[in-house]
Amino acid sequence: MRSNPSASAATVTITLRVRALACVVSAALLAALDTALLRAEHHHWARDVGAFTQALALWGVFALLAQAPAALFDRYVLPRISPTPARAHPARVALRALVWTALPVLVHARLDDYTAMGGDVGGLLSPWPWIEVALVCAGLVLGCRILGLFAVRVAPEFTLGGALLFAIACGLGLDFHVSDRGPDPPPGAPSRPNVLLLVWDTARAQNLTPYGYSRDTTPHLARVAEQSVVFEQARSASVYTLTSHISMLTGVHPSQHGARLMRRRFNPLSVPNVARTLREAGYRTGAFVGTDVLRAPSGVAHAFERYSDRVDPWVSYTHGWALVHDLQALAAKLVPALRFNDLPHWFQDYQRPADEVLREALAWTEHDDPRPWFCFVNLYDVHWPYLPHEESLARFDEPYAGIVDGYSERGDRVHAQRDFRWADADYARLVTLYDGELHELDGKVDQFLGRLPLDSTAVVLTSDHGEAFGEGGRLEHSDILECQVRVPLLVRAAGARQGRRESAPASGVDVAPTLLRLAGLEPPAPMLGLDLTGPIPPERRVVIEHRDIPQRDRTQIAIYDGPFKLVRQGAAPDYRWKLHDLREDREGLVDVASSHPEVVQRLRTELEAYRARWTSPDDTLGADEGGSDSRGLRALGYLGDS
Repeated sequence: MRSNPSASAATVTITLRVRALACVVSAALLAALDTALLRAEHHHWARDVGAFTQALALWGVFALLAQAPAALFDRYVLPRISPTPARAHPARVALRALVWTALPVLVHARLDDYTAMGGDVGGLLSPWPWIEVALVCAGLVLGCRILGLFAVRVAPEFTLGGALLFAIACGLGLDFHVSDRGPDPPPGAPSRPNVLLLVWDTARAQNLTPYGYSRDTTPHLARVAEQSVVFEQARSASVYTLTSHISMLTGVHPSQHGARLMRRRFNPLSVPNVARTLREAGYRTGAFVGTDVLRAPSGVAHAFERYSDRVDPWVSYTHGWALVHDLQALAAKLVPALRFNDLPHWFQDYQRPADEVLREALAWTEHDDPRPWFCFVNLYDVHWPYLPHEESLARFDEPYAGIVDGYSERGDRVHAQRDFRWADADYARLVTLYDGELHELDGKVDQFLGRLPLDSTAVVLTSDHGEAFGEGGRLEHSDILECQVRVPLLVRAAGARQGRRESAPASGVDVAPTLLRLAGLEPPAPMLGLDLTGPIPPERRVVIEHRDIPQRDRTQIAIYDGPFKLVRQGAAPDYRWKLHDLREDREGLVDVASSHPEVVQRLRTELEAYRARWTSPDDTLGADEGGSDSRGLRALGYLGDS
């Protein structure tokens, strides 16, 4: 009696040992690929075995989860389309495991490109993302089929063993890091001082000791101020971290360099650059940042020999984790208990503490190198959420029985009371928490500065924007009230012993030319900011651009003239104009345009003439790019509803 080939083929079983081996090999190969992509994208990071080991752990979990659909497919579907015993070959089992493991991540990656900031999935209504998904699936199946034809011709120990060794070797051995040392100073070049740009992210001037605050939040900074030029009327270039920092490093306004919330990148070669100018003059350049918002792919890392911007574990930057990130966000949206104060992620902070940032920066400055250095440091500690340590909080703590904590309006307890109404005591609680963070950061910066050779180091200390704690009903920094744009600005020349106070207006765009002048260099002509080491002309105007909002009708441009602040809101041609007299209206809440029509007309003309020097009146915001570019922005408060 003849046997039935189909029947015998159907009885072919795949052992648990083979599945386990397939799981390990597929996870290792995908982890190696993800690690290689990560290192290629972040080539400024030095190699670390943690990149591969963390990716391997993540992909190992994915591979284990993929075994359930893989086993069901092998048992009920595969015998019908491949009724030969070759389907149980370990190499083919491993290839199918690789497909099932990679498929969810690849599908998510394609669909993610069609989503937008704030969770907008309208792009998925188009047929194109689904066509791309179908092509990805077809490509995976075809590739698996072709490789399977060759794999069965080789002994399993060679195919799977070789693949595993190859994955481990690539994951641990590949290094895309490239040394980026700049040129040495030319022979006979003059000796130049070191230059430090120290940015206290989200520090508003009015809460600092040198600016007359009632609480002694920053006693160490006050001592630095005694040796510095303290600008009492300094405003940020913007109220978004990235755009404001780029303006400080380039000396141009946000609409000129082009970066904004909805497009977190710019062309660094299109504008002047402090780091590039100093590097060409023989400086070594290093940057150490405390937030994911200032990530290197935005272009802000241009001309820095060392750029330290990794704020979370390696695995958080892999393509595999992008799927986990969005699954966590989805779970938090569906299950309120998983929201954790509006931070729906497991261990990603999107920021790192000042201790770590300053430790890296100090080690870099002390490196044995004959060149003078330019060091840019961003400290993110006083940014939302406001979570000072107990010893710092105790210095200013006052009795409070409310529900508001350092997570502000996004705290779980506030969310739980839908009819919650903010009272003065609630806003005061936030200020107390914020002041505690300022005091804590002040001590850390003092220790850092105490290790630097200040006799040969020029220092510029400032902030990228301020913060609101109930002024005008606002919170955080999604507006241009004075508390949100008036920032500290201290300029200390190398070896300075005597300071002074300056009441002339200053801007974030003045930081770049001032840094260059402190180094003894001439600021390039394209920089629109002023060198603050020299006299400031009386006709000087300060301009703020707030274009980092998804809604076009809420964009704001402001120009200052003495006590007057003219604000243009909206996009062309539907501009709305408001005038504030800051002598009577400290925060800029009351519109007095009808009382001063001649001031409005004069400042409108000046603003339009000033901005015409580099841009057209068109203030469109461009497309929302979403995807990985938006990851973390909501967690840091840049995609809120305010």
